[in-house]
Formats: sequence, structure tokens, C-alpha cells
Amino acid sequence: MINLEERRRVWIVDDSPLDAARARDVLTSEYEVEVYNDGSAALEALSSRDMPDLMVLDWVMPGISGVDVCRFLRSGAAAHAEIPVLLLTSNRHTEEIVEGLSAGANDYLPKPYDDTELRARVRSQIRAIELLERAARAEELNRQLLESSPDPLIAINAEGQVTFANGEARRVFNAHSSLLGKAIAEVIPGFPALDWQWVDENSFRMLPDVEMGGHLFSPTVRLPPASGLESATLSLRDVTSRRQTETRRLDFYSIIAHDLRSPLNAITLRTYLILNGKHGQLPDGLTEDIHKIEASSTSLVTMINDFLEMARVDGTHVKLEVAEVDVTEVLDTAMEGVRPLLESGALIWESSTPPPLADRRVKADSKRLAQVFTNLLGNAIKFTPADGVIKTTVQRAGAWVEISVEDTGPGIPAEALPTLFDRYTQAGNTQSKVASSGLGLMIVRDIVEAHGGSVGVESRLAVGSRFWVRLPSEKAADLPSS
Repeated sequence: MINLEERRRVWIVDDSPLDAARARDVLTSEYEVEVYNDGSAALEALSSRDMPDLMVLDWVMPGISGVDVCRFLRSGAAAHAEIPVLLLTSNRHTEEIVEGLSAGANDYLPKPYDDTELRARVRSQIRAIELLERAARAEELNRQLLESSPDPLIAINAEGQVTFANGEARRVFNAHSSLLGKAIAEVIPGFPALDWQWVDENSFRMLPDVEMGGHLFSPTVRLPPASGLESATLSLRDVTSRRQTETRRLDFYSIIAHDLRSPLNAITLRTYLILNGKHGQLPDGLTEDIHKIEASSTSLVTMINDFLEMARVDGTHVKLEVAEVDVTEVLDTAMEGVRPLLESGALIWESSTPPPLADRRVKADSKRLAQVFTNLLGNAIKFTPADGVIKTTVQRAGAWVEISVEDTGPGIPAEALPTLFDRYTQAGNTQSKVASSGLGLMIVRDIVEAHGGSVGVESRLAVGSRFWVRLPSEKAADLPSS
């Protein structure tokens, strides 16, 4: 049994008692039905009764016709405008049907009609109402969740204007509805312009910290993954206390790193002097052992530097000194830095023809970018056997500039690829002669993501690996300096 209190209300407005009774009989088993014999009676009832969920209107009635009722509903109060209308009509000409739909009818049913068709068309309209109500409830729930968020949340449209600000955002900015309609660059000075072409597989972008009212906030912009939706959500997390703690931790790491590097540098210097004859000619076995000591000391210094860099990345977020950069120049400079390793390993470097300058420019921190390329090139060289090839490529890929480093090394097992950019993971499947902290690729990932980019790898065993970095092109990126 259907609970009458839960049933949808349907009004039938028809001047023919016979037709009205027939429609009522068809619908009364599923809906709460009321019958009105003309348009004026129905309009009068709207002012004193609960509004119906659906009106079934006869087109031709004396006085106020069904089309006139439609026009009234669509031009009146918002509540009236939402009432769906099914128009019953004997008119079958296209222009007359267009007139009825243009007047505001949601659907029409030609007379004479079959009872099952009337029932089906009413059900269709009721389903549409229920879907709209469900969407409205979901939207209201979502708004309540956003409103109750402990972090400031702001919605931004394609023009960069604020369309929503939750309570915490209004409190942080000491504003109320005055935030709405303002440009986000006015609310947060220096906030970058959003280019919707930038969005592809990434739907969020972390930005450098911003300071407001004596507090530090870490901003995250979430962009819509669906094409055609030009809106973004900005969340601001108060990281003041965390940054203070992390700065103290970084200072501690720096002290420890300095204390460790000093004796290691002394060891390295003394082994260098011994190997260069300070104490005369050494036996072959002793020379080999001292070479091993020298290599281990150098590796330890490298590992300490990696840990210190990790602390900087983790502790205070990657700070960028942004300028327009030609990635080909940075890549070539990085290769010059590792060329001695390339030559000592008897490897060949192949560089693809670079694209036009406009297709290889990005907004980036050139020192950080060089660090990324040096790390990837160093890994490629370390794991590629003699007479192998290291190939670098720069190309435009949609809204991105893609830089890749490819080698002919042993490759990486498929099961290792998903975690390759996590901490303490190394890029090869063979043991390196040089100790490594396993932090290099994690640092690469964090620096690239701080530029709004992404990093990945493709590899085949016994064939080689290809590491790629994608950065927003100069036109698609506008990162603020820190």
C-alpha cells in the first residue's frame, strides 16, 4: 500500500467533467489527485493550497486556457515556475505544439489519448522532479560540508572571481558576502591566473605558501577534470605551527649534516693526498683499499646531501624562484655537469632536435630544474653498461613541455614501477657500485609537482628505461615567486 502522505500531488484542470474523471481514475491509484474545472479555479487554488507536484492542463477551456495558465506559472513566483505541466491538446499542428511548449509546458499529450500513455507521461515528469530534488539535496549537503570545513574554502570561476567562500574563509579574510564577485588576485595578492588548458590528468595543483594576517597558509587549487567545467576550488590550510616546527627541524638537520661532512671531507682530503704520493709509493693492494675508502666517503657525503635536501623539501615546501626558462638550455647544462661520468662509463649521448623556442619555454626555477635533470641523467648513467646510449628529448605535448631521459640499461621490474618515486627506492634492478640514499627520485617528484607538473617512467627489462617530466608550458603556467 502507498502511504497517501507520501504520494505526489497531481492537479487535473479540464472543463470536461467526463475527461477530468477519466484522467483522475487513471492516476488516482498512484497519486493524490485534485480536479479543477477551469483555469481560474486552479490559479485561485494556488494561492491557498499546497502546490501540486504536477499539473495536467487541458489546452482549450473557456476563460483562461491551459496555455494561459502555463504563461502565468512561468512568469510568476519562483515556486510556481517550477511546477511541471503536461498539456492535453487536440491540436496536432507543429506550430500549435511549439506554442504550447514555448508557453512553458514540459510535455504534451494529444487527445484522444490512451490511458497507459497518460500514466507513462505523468510518471516521466514525476521522475524528473525526484531527480531534481535529489540533486538539490546533494548540492545542499555539499554546501553544508564545505561551509563546515575547518579550512578556508573558496570557489573561483573562469574569470578568476570568487563565487563562494565558506565561513572559515570569511573569518580569515575578515569579510562576509563582500568576498563574492571579487577577483581572487585581489583577495590573495600574487595569486596566479588559472589557464583551463592546463588541466589534463591532474586535477589539483599545490602552490607556495602565502602569508595572511601573520599566519602561513598552504594553498591547493583543485581544477575540474571534466571538459567544459570552468570553475576551481581553492583550499587554504593553516600551516604556521607546522612550518615553525619544520624550520627548527631543518636547522637541526643542517647542524648534523655540517658536523658529519666536516670529518668526511677530511677523510676524503687525506685519501687524496695519500693516493697522490704524500707517503711515497703504496703497495697495489693498499692503493685499491684507499680508493674504496675514497669512494665510500664520497658516497656518504652524497647521501648526507640527499637527506638534507629531503628535509628542505619536506620541511618548508619547495621554494621557487620563478623565471622564464628554456628547458633545452637547462638540460644541456645538466648534461655538461655529468659529462665526466658519461665519458668514464664509455656511454654515448644522443639529443633529439629541440622544438621551436615557444614550445620549450616554461615558468620555472632553473636551479631546481637543473637538479631534476642532473638526478635523472645521473641515474641513467649509473645503471647503463659501457657502450650504452643516453638519449634526451624535449617536445611539446598539448599544454605541457615534456622532457625525457632514456637509457639502454637493464630496465626496471614492472612490480617496482608504482613505488619508484617513493622514499628509499632506487631506479635500477642491479646493485650500483656507489651507495645511494634512494631519495633522489622522491626529490625529483616533489620539485616537479611544485612546478605544477608530473613525472613518470616507462621501462622494459633488458631494453632500458625512459623517465619523463611534464611541465606546464610558458603560456599555461604562471607560478608566483616565493
